[in-house]
Amino acid sequence: MNFTAHLAALLELCRGPWKPGPQLSQAMLIQLGMVCLKILTGIGQLVHESKDPRLALIQLELIERVEQQLHYQKAAVALDVELTAAHALSLPTLDALHRVAEQPASEVDAFFAKPPELAAGRTCYGNAAEVIAAWLGISYFDAKRRIDDAHLLIGRRVPSGEQCEPRFQHLAALFAGGGVDRRAIARVSRQLEKLEPEDTTFDGVGTELQARGSDGLPLEESAARILVDHGPNAARKQIDAQINQYKQAHGMILPPKLGFFVGKVIGGVHCFHLRTDATQAEVFHSMAAQSSNLRTKAGRAARKKARLDEDQANEPATEHDGGTGTGTGQEQDRSSAATPDWLISEQPMPEWARGESGQERDAPDHGFAGDSAAGPPEDRPTGNAARQADSPSAAERRLNALMAMLVASRTSGKSKSIVPKVLVYMWLSDLQNLAEAHGVSAHGVDIPPGELRRLLAHAGVIPLVLGSNSQPLDMGRSRRFHKGAIRTAIMARDRGCIVPDCTTPPEKTETDHYEVPWSEGGETSVWSGAGVCTTGHHQRHAEQIKIVDVDGLPHVILPEHLDPEQKPRRNTYWGALQLGDAPEPALPDPSCEPEQG
Repeated sequence: MNFTAHLAALLELCRGPWKPGPQLSQAMLIQLGMVCLKILTGIGQLVHESKDPRLALIQLELIERVEQQLHYQKAAVALDVELTAAHALSLPTLDALHRVAEQPASEVDAFFAKPPELAAGRTCYGNAAEVIAAWLGISYFDAKRRIDDAHLLIGRRVPSGEQCEPRFQHLAALFAGGGVDRRAIARVSRQLEKLEPEDTTFDGVGTELQARGSDGLPLEESAARILVDHGPNAARKQIDAQINQYKQAHGMILPPKLGFFVGKVIGGVHCFHLRTDATQAEVFHSMAAQSSNLRTKAGRAARKKARLDEDQANEPATEHDGGTGTGTGQEQDRSSAATPDWLISEQPMPEWARGESGQERDAPDHGFAGDSAAGPPEDRPTGNAARQADSPSAAERRLNALMAMLVASRTSGKSKSIVPKVLVYMWLSDLQNLAEAHGVSAHGVDIPPGELRRLLAHAGVIPLVLGSNSQPLDMGRSRRFHKGAIRTAIMARDRGCIVPDCTTPPEKTETDHYEVPWSEGGETSVWSGAGVCTTGHHQRHAEQIKIVDVDGLPHVILPEHLDPEQKPRRNTYWGALQLGDAPEPALPDPSCEPEQG
């Protein structure tokens, strides 16, 4: 028999457990499992020796599929160990099991033909987790996790010892289907289980899921939908946000005190601990993102360690570049232009936003550090200049930027450094109902209602209102790059890079003439630009990805090997607007209408 015939027979044999299952003896099942392990190991060795990148990618995909299936089997078989009371097997039986794979097939079949012998008195192991841990040589907690995962996603045990439905049925369907990463599903199920009351199914008392979101749906059902509809990064971020909101709403989180805490000195390094609210956190997010952005002068300046001596402090610093954004009132240049027309709402400004004299507060229009035209070409780092061997890490650059801000008062008036900014996205309907409205910062920080009201009441903050009477911004051919108010509007729509599951922050996002390139006569406007990261920008020009317009929103079509459906998609990691996201306008209350005279 040639190798082709052997392979065909082997493929038919692998179908055995699903088709002629009862015809396979216990010895055959054991031998078949060992053969599969040897074949998988041998294939990996042959792929390694071939040095073929195509085979390497296919083998890597195969190993991932095997790992996904093994993740399911670990929980499923752990549940079988519990349901069959394997921990109650006698000591001679357990000893014989360790030697059974070495025995002839006839002896193996004879061993399994007898009913399992249980311990007459006290069992060797107290429960299923103990026997799994000892049998596999893993920790008790790892074994217990496999059983707990099975209870959440495969099935539970009732008092009679039979199996019933799992606790999270929507997530269980995803877990069984295999279309979503099973490790992510298990992680989410463990998070949600902490929000639910204790499961008393084994005690004969049924329990129902109680954790529900603001939409009234169980969090478990919402999480299953998010895992299907979004990429892994965006799904994890959204699910974590929903869980945190639920914990806060139900008093399950005791927020620590805010403040700046002095810690220990370890090896000559001073440690500090900082706790902030959402608005203050966004300031630090902005500073951190700008300090790691090599496209700006201020970002490149953060690569140098701050000096506290007067000579260094009085040296002229490089100037901060940028487009438009909004500030917290800490900026050094307050002579910016007035609020543009596209930010002016038809509705009168509410009382909370007026000054003490009743006048409407003005706010400066400040710059983003992430414009694609940040600084003249000769100022941009190129080649090895941007990748020096002694380049500080991202954490060190953030520290340098923070120190430069702290010592700014000792520098001359000409010195400028990174200026943190706060940009709040909200709908017009939210602006008219601030008692319950939440805001979202440019870095995805949720701003609760009370904090949002205080934030908007301060001068120096421009609320970017979505859904007001903003006119389309169009610079025609007078300007090549999307800067200023145009970039701010694009970021309000795209929130960052639109390539699915990209985590590039807004400050590092470029704007691309995705429909008609500038070199071919394209115009610069909100509608012509799309937010993309540097990698996505290059991929678009290299035709690795496509950016298309769908009802006024730029969408990305990934390569076919990454997305066989070739479906236009938008990144949701930073909360980008999707089709149909705009809230329905509130209908007027008939009781408030004036009576007809």
